[in-house]
Amino acid sequence: MNKVLIALLGAATLAGCAKKPQASAAADSAAGRDIQLPKPDTTVALNDRPAPAPAPPHASGSESRRTPPRPSPVPAPAPVTPAPAAAPAPAPAPAPARLATGTTLEATATREITSRTNKPGEMFTARIADAITTPGGRVVIPAGSEVTLSIVALKPAPNKSAKDGTLELRAVSVTINGVSHPIDAEVTSAEHTLKGRGVGTSEAVKVGVGAAAGAVLGKVIGGGAGAAAGAVVGGGAGAAVAVETADRDVVIPVGARIKLVLRSPFGVEG
Repeated sequence: MNKVLIALLGAATLAGCAKKPQASAAADSAAGRDIQLPKPDTTVALNDRPAPAPAPPHASGSESRRTPPRPSPVPAPAPVTPAPAAAPAPAPAPAPARLATGTTLEATATREITSRTNKPGEMFTARIADAITTPGGRVVIPAGSEVTLSIVALKPAPNKSAKDGTLELRAVSVTINGVSHPIDAEVTSAEHTLKGRGVGTSEAVKVGVGAAAGAVLGKVIGGGAGAAAGAVVGGGAGAAVAVETADRDVVIPVGARIKLVLRSPFGVEG
């Protein structure tokens, strides 16, 4: 066995020595020749292309060759128009001003009223002197407004000794800025005077009776002359009686002050 192994090693050594001279000879042959490469022609355009960009590490196959889509242009935002400011809510209308029960009104008569010619049921007017206001100062009845009054009762003083005649008035309405409004008010006072009528027809009857009675009395006492004198005396006495018993008229002059008191609240709508 050892002999065979030694023989193989010797054959391999001989084969290696035989190859070395051939390689050396080839190298010497190449060194003896002058080998030159042709120079490139610089006038010929080179068909050079840039190397493709390397695909991302995770892309492969057809996905690596796909061109990424261009982003769509983002439209500019439309200008924002500010919303119009909301109109302010209208202020609530103030509540109508009202005068409380018991409020006093003062007016002045615009015409003369007398028991000699005027009768119950007739109407006349009086003008508000000063504006009537609420405690807060709001005007309810302006100055110059007219109050319409009704004559409920009107009688003269029955005689000279009577302190007054009969006068009763009632407020019907008040006209404000040309518009009439009903009003519930009591007339508490009205300036007036008493004016004697003098000796009228009824008083003449009284005078005649007195003269006749004096004439009868004079005739009985002193004959014809006495009758004449009695008539004069009787007539004078009758006239005195007539003056004493003559009616005195109730007269409300122009400008007389008339006071009223509200019996219920009063106000004007609007």
